[in-house]
Amino acid sequence: MLKSEEAIMRSLNYEGRSVIRGRWGSKQAWGLLSWAGQQEAWNILPDGRDVGDVLRSGDLTSLPPTWIKITNTGTYGDMLWDGAGGFSFVSERFVSAIQEAGFGGFQLLPLEVQPKRGERFPGYSLLLPDNKDEDAPIRSSPFVYRSTSWLDVSAEALAALERAGVTAFDVTDAAKDAARYFEDRL
Repeated sequence: MLKSEEAIMRSLNYEGRSVIRGRWGSKQAWGLLSWAGQQEAWNILPDGRDVGDVLRSGDLTSLPPTWIKITNTGTYGDMLWDGAGGFSFVSERFVSAIQEAGFGGFQLLPLEVQPKRGERFPGYSLLLPDNKDEDAPIRSSPFVYRSTSWLDVSAEALAALERAGVTAFDVTDAAKDAARYFEDRL
């Protein structure tokens, strides 16, 4: 991480915020962003671009047809654990709840899910915060990266999700996570 990125992260207010992420236990479904022609280097698109660079640019329309490949079978939550550690896969219920609450500042890419056996089915999206507003109800965690598998949400965003019954994800205190993160860097 660059010093300027760390300075940005240290300047953020984490009080009253939570970090949410897909459940990662062995009985949970895990996913990986996939596309036709994917090679062993999982992050390189067929045209040679790094998928992370494309996501950072926000140009989701330039991605090839993309889906979530299930890498661990189990219970499907409102967020799926991402085996690569860089993507926030959220359920249709999650998307509906945040849209009905009027939250913005993110892009969504609807995705189908490819189970280990069987046909693909709809129901999830890649959520990509734009991170333009440090006080946004939904931002990446850590904030300096656009595409992460963890989301930093305000108390209002978490409450909106809970009111809609969208709770199948893990929740931790963002202030405590940030304190531990910076303590480890000393």
